[in-house]
Amino acid sequence: MKRYLIALPLLALLPGCLEGTESATACNSSGGTSVGTIIPRGDGGYALTFSAMGNSCSAVFRNVRPGKTELSPVTCTGDGSGNATMVYAADGSPDRVTFGGLGIGSGTLIF
Repeated sequence: MKRYLIALPLLALLPGCLEGTESATACNSSGGTSVGTIIPRGDGGYALTFSAMGNSCSAVFRNVRPGKTELSPVTCTGDGSGNATMVYAADGSPDRVTFGGLGIGSGTLIF
C-alpha cells in the first residue's frame, strides 16, 4: 500500500499527466531527436523541459504575449547551454519553441 502512495505523486510529474502539459519531438541539427514538454506555471507563464544531445535542459517563460515571441536562457545538465525562443499563438498558448546552443545543437519543438 505504501508503494502506491509514493508512486501516485510521481506519476503526476510525468509529461502528459499534468493538466495543460504538451509534448513534442524534433530532429536535432546535431543528429538524433530532441523531446520537449511545456508545463503551465502558476504565475501564468510556462516551463520548458527538453532533451538535447544527452543533456536534460530547461527554460522558463514568464512574459506571455499573444502572437509574440520570448527569449529565455537554457539551463542544462552536463556541459550544454544556450537559448530558447517561445513563439506564442494568437490566444497566448505555446505554438513552438526554437532552441540552440553549445552542446545541445538546435531544433524546433512544435506544440
